[in-house]
Amino acid sequence: MLDVQRNRSAKNREEIEFARKFMWAHMIFGAGVMTLFLFHAVFSWFAGSLVWYGLSLVVMYGYMNGRQACRWLLALTFFAGSVAGLYFLSRVLPAITEPRAALVPHAIIPLWVGLANLTYAVAALFVSFSPRIRRAGETGFMLW
Repeated sequence: MLDVQRNRSAKNREEIEFARKFMWAHMIFGAGVMTLFLFHAVFSWFAGSLVWYGLSLVVMYGYMNGRQACRWLLALTFFAGSVAGLYFLSRVLPAITEPRAALVPHAIIPLWVGLANLTYAVAALFVSFSPRIRRAGETGFMLW
């Protein structure tokens, strides 16, 4: 029984390593997005990104446990984050004023939010259609 558990992921080892790196990249990049909202003193969007990030981690955990529906939910979560960023850039950002206590100037918001939108839109497509991500999710894996 222990040999079966130990060698379960050996058949898709390359795909699992790739998916681990992909999930770690999401965890680091998503935390960076939340931190930048906090540093810009846009607290309502910080709270929203915190909820989005928490939801994506829960769905990511389901994906890593071999639930294929969670792969599609993870792609949907990434896409929703990208759409929310587009909404922020087009509707919210022009209406907010820069607070005096912001740690980072508001002039760079379009740069990093645009980069995050593009990154998560590509990640959503990648999670949806990549055979490597699909095979890793079918096998199940852990981050370490």
